[in-house]
Amino acid sequence: MNSSLFKEKEHLDSSEYNNLFGDPFWNMSGNSKAMKFYLQLNERDKALILKANYVKMIEKARERNFNKAADCLQWWLDGTGFTKNIDYHWLRSKSEVIVAENINVERFQDRINNINFNIKLNKEGDFTDYINELQRQFTGGIFGELYYMSGTSTIISSCDFKITRTKNNFTLFGTIIHTWWDRYDWHEGANAYIPSFGSIKDSDALLVEKHCGAKPFRMESKWKQTFNKTFQTGNLKLK
Repeated sequence: MNSSLFKEKEHLDSSEYNNLFGDPFWNMSGNSKAMKFYLQLNERDKALILKANYVKMIEKARERNFNKAADCLQWWLDGTGFTKNIDYHWLRSKSEVIVAENINVERFQDRINNINFNIKLNKEGDFTDYINELQRQFTGGIFGELYYMSGTSTIISSCDFKITRTKNNFTLFGTIIHTWWDRYDWHEGANAYIPSFGSIKDSDALLVEKHCGAKPFRMESKWKQTFNKTFQTGNLKLK
């Protein structure tokens, strides 16, 4: 920025900058003096102010112990672009993740129990199969850390199993591999409400990417679920 911009900025105190965009949640408009100053800036100088705002978001997130969300926002701001691995223990501590995981497991159960599968088992012996991937898209609960970290994400589950029939009893054993993923990126025209910061436009983040080196990236996590169950056809429950 040039020196005249620094002089102008000296006439605005920090509270005016903090309220630059207001807080629509509480029906509060931005400070008119700060907004007038902001609108006269070029793209790069706007991006620098926006970047500073994201740094404040990271600080606030850590104050709330939302460290995973803060880490991801910092990863984006640092502009590495590399895939970030998310601890699956943390993910599975979120009810939304467990619900999505269980939905995929139940869908596997329905496939295994269908009549066509049972026809294949009309003789005693072994049967091995690999069920194609199932996926479930879901959104974290509003105001929860998962929501601020990823918004809407996806769990992909694949099942590899073997089943043995002895008379009327079946023994099913195998593995379900769950892959959670999301792309940490932004979309023109979208926005999200962030406590203490109001409604934040994705276009702001895109401007920071353009001028400040921030980059989108992939978040990913994997975990394995094994099972070994004895059942009678039509009475299978995977846990």
